Amino acid sequence: MGDTGMADRPSCPHRVANRTPQQLVRMVVHLRWKQRLGPVAIGAKLATPASTVHAVLVRCRLNRLHHVDKRIGEVIRRSDHETLGAMIPVDVKKLGNIPGGGWRNVGKQTGHRRG
Repeated sequence: MGDTGMADRPSCPHRVANRTPQQLVRMVVHLRWKQRLGPVAIGAKLATPASTVHAVLVRCRLNRLHHVDKRIGEVIRRSDHETLGAMIPVDVKKLGNIPGGGWRNVGKQTGHRRG
């Protein structure tokens, strides 16, 4: 090939022989938007592998639904406050009923005894 053979060429394939048909892509996108199904459920409905469905969803940028509520299909609203400290986080811990107050209150020997 001479000097032209030494030039850089792209390594990507010129064509893809096993490309997903456009009709299948449309059905996957339709099921994703209308019914909010995941790749496994869409694959089961369309008799297509879940990996193929996931690849189509990634290509169409529909693979994440964390910002959309699954049941109602609307964007999840988050409460944003203008000032810091407008909402105070409160941790609640439910403790079990300790008869007598536990071993620190009644001593190690008495605290381990049940009854």
